[in-house]
Amino acid sequence: MVVAELKTKVEKYETKASRCEQQAREATDKAEQSFYEVLAGYYGSLATDFRKILEKRLVA
Repeated sequence: MVVAELKTKVEKYETKASRCEQQAREATDKAEQSFYEVLAGYYGSLATDFRKILEKRLVA
């Protein structure tokens, strides 16, 4: 069950990062673009962290 939850979180944060990247590309001003780029990085980092935890669980 834990593995399934971790996979769900990875997918959730990858999706959020992708949406923020898209919003950054569509942004009309530099501040908005920067905001979404930072947010995309944050969500991407969370996805990476959960992916690492998932890998450790699968190996154990």
